[in-house]
Amino acid sequence: MEDLVSELRRAIHLARARVYQVGEATPLERFEGEGVTHEIWVKREDLGPIKAYKWRGAFNAMASFSEEELKAGVVAASAGNHAQGIALAAQKLGVKATVYMPRPTPMVKRRAVMSHGGEMVSICLVGDSFSEAQAAALADAEETGAIFIPPYDSMEVMAGQGTLADEIFTSGEGPFDRVYVAIGGGGLASAVATLLKGAWPGVKVIGVEGEGQASMRAAFEAGEPVPLDYVDVFCDGTAVTEVGALTYEICRSQLDGIITVSNQEVCAAIKRHWDGLRVIPEPSGAMSLAGYLQDQRGGLVEDGEKVLTILCGANMDFAKLVDISKQAGIDSQHDRSWRFTVSEEKGSLVQLLVDLPDDVNIRDLQYGRTAEDPQGPVLTLDVPERKNEVFLEWLAKNQSRAVDVTGEAATRYRVIPFTPSLMTAPLFVEVEFPERAGALLGFMQVVSSVVSLCYFDYSYSGERVGRALLGLDFASEEVLIERRSEIFEQAGLTVRSVKEVSIDWFS
Repeated sequence: MEDLVSELRRAIHLARARVYQVGEATPLERFEGEGVTHEIWVKREDLGPIKAYKWRGAFNAMASFSEEELKAGVVAASAGNHAQGIALAAQKLGVKATVYMPRPTPMVKRRAVMSHGGEMVSICLVGDSFSEAQAAALADAEETGAIFIPPYDSMEVMAGQGTLADEIFTSGEGPFDRVYVAIGGGGLASAVATLLKGAWPGVKVIGVEGEGQASMRAAFEAGEPVPLDYVDVFCDGTAVTEVGALTYEICRSQLDGIITVSNQEVCAAIKRHWDGLRVIPEPSGAMSLAGYLQDQRGGLVEDGEKVLTILCGANMDFAKLVDISKQAGIDSQHDRSWRFTVSEEKGSLVQLLVDLPDDVNIRDLQYGRTAEDPQGPVLTLDVPERKNEVFLEWLAKNQSRAVDVTGEAATRYRVIPFTPSLMTAPLFVEVEFPERAGALLGFMQVVSSVVSLCYFDYSYSGERVGRALLGLDFASEEVLIERRSEIFEQAGLTVRSVKEVSIDWFS
């Protein structure tokens, strides 16, 4: 094993003479944010030529071959970032490259491959997973004689990634006590751990995997690389079914531990990157910080320890931000979802909201009247740290009617059951209000003496104005006709606008 580690260290030093032909060293940036109690630095690989670190290994591997060897071209398999590195290298070296990618690969990564490679690159979409794409790439190489450039299980690829660690060492910001690094196939983790532990023997290098894609942990437990039966692809850049033979051996000897993080923890870490650095990493790019935050919450990071995380990529379809934003709210220290029981009496839901402790913000409210009694509105609440003790005391008093439903499928997918037949004379309205504490509640308090709430759908969007869909149930059609205008007039005193919504689809 020592020979393998020494070989990788030598290869990293040789790689320095190659990789900077196509990119420059990326900076380290100090990270500061709410709840961060240690000195944390972030390696900004999102500022590299392909917005991720993979250019290093791809170019180093291709540049290590002679012109004669490269005449048949190269093939590769990738979920996105390695493909961009191959494309960049192909354009620089004048080599034809064929890249096999899973069909669900985000469009932003496919477009980037063509942008970097131009006419030197062609993309073949195969299968639904990286494993299927890799099998196709290997078959192509066997048939055509092209050189297969693996995404991680190669000494030259790992050496290229290791130039990232070399830049950390020469940055002048070290030594670090802890370094967190995302693991997909294990190439980056192998290189980072190998070089930094050689430079700073006391450093702890900790691998971070997604809960549904922990292929390195599975290898550690089995004593060899083993394929996973299922791989979660939310963090698509690290969604690997089986780690490499080389990466397994090196990680086993060099890593100080592996931790797994949930998709919700990753989303919360993406939000932390935005809050602290005004940058939005792709999910895999935020895994490193997610790992640190988990250890910090668990009390495993000692006071005074200096920490490094690696933001390893920022290539993501913009549309994915919607899901990330929702999941980022599921934070075990701040945001939790609760199903409360309230009576069917008029004003009971309003009273629950009035009773909430001051400064506890509602991030999401889901309620629909059903045949069950009592009713069960679901509230996702943002509890500031300074108010946590007060909230827990309030919650203890209401424990008999509060059930934690954080992360449950019905909560995540915002399933709002309701029974239209229980509504006497409903009026559905879209309410727009200033996004501040008390604005919508003021409207609800005004109308609660006239109507009962039969439906409520609100989710915090981060805008200056909030929007909610409310169902207002009147005692009869006659009362609805008589007092409809009054409701709208009163609304104008407390919110920005109220617009009636057709209810045909509710029936």
